[in-house]
Amino acid sequence: MDDDRFLEKLRDDARQLRYQSDDVALSRLAARVRARLAAQPSVELFLARWFRPLAASLVALALAATLGVQWYERAQQQTTTLEAAMSADPIEISVDGNTYTLSR
Repeated sequence: MDDDRFLEKLRDDARQLRYQSDDVALSRLAARVRARLAAQPSVELFLARWFRPLAASLVALALAATLGVQWYERAQQQTTTLEAAMSADPIEISVDGNTYTLSR
């Protein structure tokens, strides 16, 4: 099947699926749009439209800050240097009956 026949068949199939609106549907749609435009929002609705995105942004910022602080604290707790490990417990080495202690 070449490209021209394929595209023609595709157009025929798509033509059958195309929605043909009638005058009743168009008038109902226009009436709905006019009603939505004519309706004046109340003060509560106006404030809610502005407050919801603001609150969501603040929640996202707080979550990011909390995760950042937790990650930073874990990174600080897990860093054990060789010097800190050696100072906590002295290391004892026994060679030929002699005991040597390695500490600060």
